[in-house]
Amino acid sequence: GIIILNEVGLDPGLDHMSAKRLIDDIHERGGTVTSFRSVCGGLPAPEAANNPLKYKFSWSPRGVITASQNSARYRKDNVIIEVDGEHLLQNAVPFSEGWPELQLECLPNRDSLLYEKVYGIE
Repeated sequence: GIIILNEVGLDPGLDHMSAKRLIDDIHERGGTVTSFRSVCGGLPAPEAANNPLKYKFSWSPRGVITASQNSARYRKDNVIIEVDGEHLLQNAVPFSEGWPELQLECLPNRDSLLYEKVYGIE
């Protein structure tokens, strides 16, 4: 037989596997997850971020533009936030944890609430 694995690239894929492993490890050691934030995306070397978007397409440019119009739902400080796809890009926030020279931004990604139960952090 043939095993076919779908959606196991970086996002979705390795990001979910890594998150689940970390969260399960915390639970197995008796800990509690009080906050969880996942950031994933293409990170070009600073010297390669040489265009106005400071982005290098690793997948279909059309896919990137289409994804930038998806609605999103997530929980922040125990409040459910809903963002209409028409306003997704207006909800970008700076990623201040690293690489300030790239001026990275974070966007909510579709319905993140679906993963609360899967990750065991509801």
